[in-house]
Amino acid sequence: MIKQGRVRFKLEQANFFTTRALETIPAQREVFLYFIDAAIVFARSVTFCLKKEYKHKPDFNNWYLSKTEMMKEDPIFDFFLGRRNYILKEGSAGVYKLVSLTSEAKIGFSSFVNINAIRPQPWYRRSLKILWEDLHAVIMNPIRKWLWRRKTKRKNLQFQRQSKAGVTEGFFFDNPKWKDRPACDLLQEYLNKLEQIVTEAETRFDKEYS
Repeated sequence: MIKQGRVRFKLEQANFFTTRALETIPAQREVFLYFIDAAIVFARSVTFCLKKEYKHKPDFNNWYLSKTEMMKEDPIFDFFLGRRNYILKEGSAGVYKLVSLTSEAKIGFSSFVNINAIRPQPWYRRSLKILWEDLHAVIMNPIRKWLWRRKTKRKNLQFQRQSKAGVTEGFFFDNPKWKDRPACDLLQEYLNKLEQIVTEAETRFDKEYS
């Protein structure tokens, strides 16, 4: 392997273990920790390797100083620096598994309206047509109400079948600041930032890339 490729190789190792962590099923928390720890350690070694490879290049020190200031102000760099130090000196990166229940339901509404006509005349003064309509309403309204209840019950069963529910599981760092970001998502953002620094160094200081 050529000397100029060592920095990128370290970055590729970090990406490799991040991908393996993403492929880990939630039940394998210990395996996930192995991969995430390795990814963090290799990612942190990128900047060490960067200084070693390019420290004799003209203007590297000034360029790297500006990057160092940028990394100090970036909370993601600060977080993973602390995690790497903890992994090497004390223990694992520190993640927990979050299990959440999600559901999606379709809700329907229906109502039954019972209309009773108010007649101004007493029944014995109404026409045969009106008397028949009133008698028909008395007979049919309970039937319509029963049919409506039956139809509503059937619809409710359909809505219950159409409801969707699922359980999602994921790993998160045990840090309040990043509790809403999946561990691998946060790590990938960190690696993307390192990728930008490495690409800029290759462009500026490697004849192979210029």
